[in-house]
Amino acid sequence: MEQDKVLKVQMLGDFTMTYCGKQIWLGKNQTTKVMQLLQLLLYAGRQGITRLHLMEQLYDSEMGDRANNLRVNTFHLRKLLEKAELPKEPYICTENGRYYFTSSFPVEIDALCFKKLIKQAEEEKGEARLELLKKACYDYTGHFLPALTGGEWAVVESAHLQNLYFAALEEVCQWMKEREEYTELLVLVSRAASLYPFDEWQAWQIECLMGLERTSEALALYDKTTEMYFNELNMPPSERMLECFQRMSGLIQMNTVDFNKIQEMLEEYGRKQGAYFCSYPSFVDIYHMMARLMERSGQSVYLLLCTLRDERQGRDPGRLKELSGKLSSSIREALRKGDTFTCYNLSQYLVLLTGIRKEECSIATSRIDTCFRKKESSRRVHINYRMASIINISESGFGLL
Repeated sequence: MEQDKVLKVQMLGDFTMTYCGKQIWLGKNQTTKVMQLLQLLLYAGRQGITRLHLMEQLYDSEMGDRANNLRVNTFHLRKLLEKAELPKEPYICTENGRYYFTSSFPVEIDALCFKKLIKQAEEEKGEARLELLKKACYDYTGHFLPALTGGEWAVVESAHLQNLYFAALEEVCQWMKEREEYTELLVLVSRAASLYPFDEWQAWQIECLMGLERTSEALALYDKTTEMYFNELNMPPSERMLECFQRMSGLIQMNTVDFNKIQEMLEEYGRKQGAYFCSYPSFVDIYHMMARLMERSGQSVYLLLCTLRDERQGRDPGRLKELSGKLSSSIREALRKGDTFTCYNLSQYLVLLTGIRKEECSIATSRIDTCFRKKESSRRVHINYRMASIINISESGFGLL
């Protein structure tokens, strides 16, 4: 059929060319100068691209005769297209110092279609704008020409397209949230979280799951995301993620049971020796509670920050994770049941020392050091400590979230 005679080019998430439903094979390596020349010409469309601009994008100034290199790569590209399963046409043309990709059939490039949808949406309002933005979000399938990580033009365009995608999706999120269209929105933000796992689209996933009253799934996703941030980025969850967690906690509703059953459910199971480990959001709640109790009882509570230091440079993530585990178990073993601690990031732990005087804090840190040395023999690894009374922190205006 005539409508099938279209060259469809994928540049988002991968680079592929399909004609009449059949993929065009151009070789395994997508980063050669010949392939980059093809990609530049395809993306330039009917307006083409100047010879000078092609040389600047493809070759370093130190690569010798750039004009000759361009002629050689153009020759090889023509030969490559002659061998491809495409109609026999002179696809690469030059005129007045400009290079063009031309064909007797339409060329459809996903990245350009995406930009066109965004442009159309800018000229619309209301429902028409929303539908165009939604379609653009569905059509966006990943980084622009991801194999060309060293190509400046591709990196710049990839960042531009990503920004357009993020802005469009954020607007769609706000719009669909107001309309409580959580099921479809969950699909859109889940795709975004998969493409960009460290850009906090999980916060929108959690919002959708809560809107659909799937609280247990939201909590599981929060835990998974928090673990990923600790393990991959070595940082705690963002303020937005913490707000999501607090909202989730408020949405949890339990079935009515008798008082004895409630007591049983609240009972702590498993290991009860040593300091109590909890998640960071739970630690924040405990911190707030202890600060209030101090005002009434006068009991002293100190916040202790334990930071791992390794004198060796280029520390690998696996080693850091191992040391972090040793520090965690050392804190648990060294401190009392009434003390609470959490992992702030892989190299830092926060501890609440309850009912302790300032001069006794050094005893606690010495115990942690002693336990840690039993687990880690390297003297290049040590723990730095900072501490302050939480009442002083609160009065000075510095505190946890």
